[in-house]
Amino acid sequence: MLADLFTEFTPVLREGLIELLTLTGLRTHDPNTSDDAHEALVRAVADGDAEAAAEVVRGELEDPFAPAQGPSAPAGDPE
Repeated sequence: MLADLFTEFTPVLREGLIELLTLTGLRTHDPNTSDDAHEALVRAVADGDAEAAAEVVRGELEDPFAPAQGPSAPAGDPE
C-alpha cells in the first residue's frame, strides 16, 4: 500500500515543485540549476561514498536558492 501511495504522490510532487520554481522565477537564469550537484550526488551514492554524498548535500543546503538566482553583482556594484 505504501508503494502505491508513493507511485501516485511522486508525479504530483514533481509537478508541484516545477510550478513553484516557475512561479518564483528561480529557474529563469539557468533551467539546469544544480545539475552538477545532482550528478555528483548520484555518483557518490552509486560509489557508496557517504562522505562525498553528505558534502554535496551540505553544499546544496547552505543556500539552496543561490544557484538558481544567477550570478551576483560584484561588491559595491548594484544590479
